[in-house]
Amino acid sequence: MSRHPTDRILEKGDDVMLKRVDTTQPLRTLIVEDSEDDTLLLVDQLEIEGGRSVDWQRVETEQALTEALQQHWDIVLSDYTMPHFSGMRALEVVRQHDLDLPFIFVSGTIGENTAVLAMKSGAQDYVMKSNLTRLVPAVERELEEAQLRREQRQAEEMLRKLSLVVEQAADSVVITDPGGCIEYVNPAFERLTGYTRTEAVGNKPSLLKSGQHDQAFYQVLWQTVLKGEIFRGTLINRKKNGELFYEEKVITPLKDEQGRVTHFVSTGRNITERVKAEEARAQLVAILEATTDLVAILDPDGCLRYLNNAGYRLLGLDPKTEISKVCLKELFPERIAHQLESEALPIAYREGTWSGETALRRVDEIEVPVSQVLLAHRDAAGEVEYLSTIVRDITERKRFEAELQHQATHDILTGLPNRILLIDRLTAELERARHANNFVAVLFLDIDNFKRINDSLGHAVGDALLQQISDRLQAALRPNDTIARQGGDEFAVIAGDLPRSENVLDVLRKIYAAFERPISLGSQETYITFCTGIAIYPHDGASVEELLRNAGTAMYRAIAAGHNQYRFYAPDMNARSHELLTLETDLRLALKRNEFIVYYQPQVELTSGRIVAMEALIRWRHPQRGLVSPAGFVSMLEESGLIMLAGEWILSQACTEFREMGLHDVRISVNVSASQFNDPELLHKVCRVMKQECIPPNALELEMTENIIMQDPAAAAEILKKLRALGVRIAIDDFGTGYSSLSYLKRFPLDALKIDQSFVHDLTRDANDAAIVEASITLGKKLGLEVVAEGVETQEQFDFLRAHDCDLAQGYHVSRPLRKNEMIDLLREGRHW
Repeated sequence: MSRHPTDRILEKGDDVMLKRVDTTQPLRTLIVEDSEDDTLLLVDQLEIEGGRSVDWQRVETEQALTEALQQHWDIVLSDYTMPHFSGMRALEVVRQHDLDLPFIFVSGTIGENTAVLAMKSGAQDYVMKSNLTRLVPAVERELEEAQLRREQRQAEEMLRKLSLVVEQAADSVVITDPGGCIEYVNPAFERLTGYTRTEAVGNKPSLLKSGQHDQAFYQVLWQTVLKGEIFRGTLINRKKNGELFYEEKVITPLKDEQGRVTHFVSTGRNITERVKAEEARAQLVAILEATTDLVAILDPDGCLRYLNNAGYRLLGLDPKTEISKVCLKELFPERIAHQLESEALPIAYREGTWSGETALRRVDEIEVPVSQVLLAHRDAAGEVEYLSTIVRDITERKRFEAELQHQATHDILTGLPNRILLIDRLTAELERARHANNFVAVLFLDIDNFKRINDSLGHAVGDALLQQISDRLQAALRPNDTIARQGGDEFAVIAGDLPRSENVLDVLRKIYAAFERPISLGSQETYITFCTGIAIYPHDGASVEELLRNAGTAMYRAIAAGHNQYRFYAPDMNARSHELLTLETDLRLALKRNEFIVYYQPQVELTSGRIVAMEALIRWRHPQRGLVSPAGFVSMLEESGLIMLAGEWILSQACTEFREMGLHDVRISVNVSASQFNDPELLHKVCRVMKQECIPPNALELEMTENIIMQDPAAAAEILKKLRALGVRIAIDDFGTGYSSLSYLKRFPLDALKIDQSFVHDLTRDANDAAIVEASITLGKKLGLEVVAEGVETQEQFDFLRAHDCDLAQGYHVSRPLRKNEMIDLLREGRHW
């Protein structure tokens, strides 16, 4: 409430005691006055009547006042009218510097109206020079009120800060009246719950109820706060969007001076992530305790911090054992502990993880084979904070593996090594021979007349015979020789450490000597003879595969020569077969190793001169021979049966790359082999590829020769109709080179004829070829088919075809076959022929 300036005037008799102002210190007074005499009168009045010393300074200009205000002053006394300075200007300068510094006008000329204006402008009081008895009471009163103003301003500032704290707090704050009606929520509440302040105020906290607490829970909450006590607990609430969250809640009653609750202040912290983390941790602990694998956590020095139940059982430890005194190296045999310290731990520290097979040592000294993973866990600074390990008992697996290994590498009937172990042993033997410069002999033995014995005496007798042969061979040969059963009535022998190749005859003699005596088969006896094939390292082969193959070849030569024969292998017998088998093997590997690639040869429309189609052609990037053309391997693909896999690959790859090229006005043509065409799954495979690669109708063309479709014309027609229904174009490749019936040809749903390049090659020099090409074009036109000429290599051929209304031309005159990127570049050139 504003007061009239005259309300501030104190009479002489007023007894003013200022308890809030320290009167023991000098009163620092800044005096704005042009008269030094008047200044001294003011100082005398303050010191005499006020009873305290005065530190003072007189100024009479604005500059001097501004400079003086850089010091601390308790009060400013100012004349109102001065020659060089206005009292009102002085008031303005002081207020700009400090709003709370007391300012009193002491003047002989100020009137009441002027005094009111001064008070409104920020002066605290005025004293007439003619009545200085009011000076001391006025000064003391203003010092007291200045102190009060400062404290009030500080309190307001503190309140403002507290308000900012609440507004900017990370925790939600809700203030309600005693009935629970919300009066205030802070922004953190809005962020946490999704409700705006407008939506929350006037509502009750029950708008966050999730249904996860029963009525008793809320009764306890209300009973606590209504008694004036603080409630602490965790609530599961629901956000505006329906999402549940966990809130650590503190509800504090606010009381007035009579102890009555006036408000409730609720603070909440979102602990959803912490609760979920704790739940996840509890679940993890439950899993760790339930697993059958040993799980341990160790400090960086390798001493245990945690061991699950399975760990206690696997190690045979008493559950009461103090594991903190147990270190990693104590859990393993000495050799394994050394391996862990020298290999596993350094790798885990360097790479974060190590895994391998080790062996635990139980408390009863029994070793347990285990599969182990060791992990190093780092803190935020990148230092290893702790280690963990997972250990699985693989005793049963090891036993089973050993059993499987024996079964996989040994013949069940005789117990001899089988072909797998034979190869392994021969590999090792060859390695030793290379270092020792010795010879190794591989002998294949085929029992003469075994089928007759087996058929006449029965399979049980045949099995007994094989077992006895096995026993005699093992007894006859050296312990370091390998005897294997190849299967059926064939055995194999590896004889190593032979100083000379002729030493193999000693082995052969021992075998023949072992069977000079008859073998008893129940009540009967029989003599056993063999046909034997022999291959010697290094003369007959440097690899396992060569020696085994050549020994087999030699054995069949011996069989062809009659009973009880042996033959050595001759290298010239194998040259051609080796070449073909190598090619077949390389082709099988090429499919596995993705050595095939696709080239594209463009087809130009003769009327417009632009590229409208391209044929996908398979090439082989051989790791040693480089790029191989189809002439060098396609026939072997067909002979070996690999043509199906290769054909499916090029169809899929060509369509994939076609999609990647993003072409819209160019189609792609792919060759189909006879094997593919006769595949019952052809339609399904083509449909699948088209769907996978999003090939539009008429963008894919399949080429096949006349001979393929003429093998079974009726069945071929059905297949071609179904392919056409899929949106696939059909072209007859190499037209004119095979057998075809025009009556059947016109019934097939064809789109194009491709004139074989053998006719195009000499058409400008050979009248017969020119006539065949011209007739083929005419025939195609009559049948409503597009005609494509292959093998166009010269401008003259190109011009002839254009002059005779051929539709498309393909060959080196247009372009050699190109890789995908080259094809894209050619299309971008927009070239016309």
